[in-house]
Amino acid sequence: MTRYLLIALAGLSVAACSTGGHPIDGGETMMPEPVFSDEADSPEPTDPDAFCGANAMNYLVGQSVDEVDLDSLHGNIRLIYPDTAVTRDYRRERLNLDLSEAGVILRPWCG
Repeated sequence: MTRYLLIALAGLSVAACSTGGHPIDGGETMMPEPVFSDEADSPEPTDPDAFCGANAMNYLVGQSVDEVDLDSLHGNIRLIYPDTAVTRDYRRERLNLDLSEAGVILRPWCG
């Protein structure tokens, strides 16, 4: 019996919190409809490799990492050699450089 009473009380609590499309201030003011802009108009790029500038770093592919001035590149850079342990956290502002065993840049990407 107590279980049914708790379930009914929980249902009433949820129902009391919903607005049901009624005015938000008790008058004639209704909550405005959300405006979704097209992806082309959004200030944030939709390409994940655009956040850290990896798209602009394609000119580095094929160069030795020793020949590249890393200080002149984006501030947060991670060099990834084969068999290097890396964290799986995603940071869109971090520039990752996949390298060959000889230190040749294979791929720039964000993450």
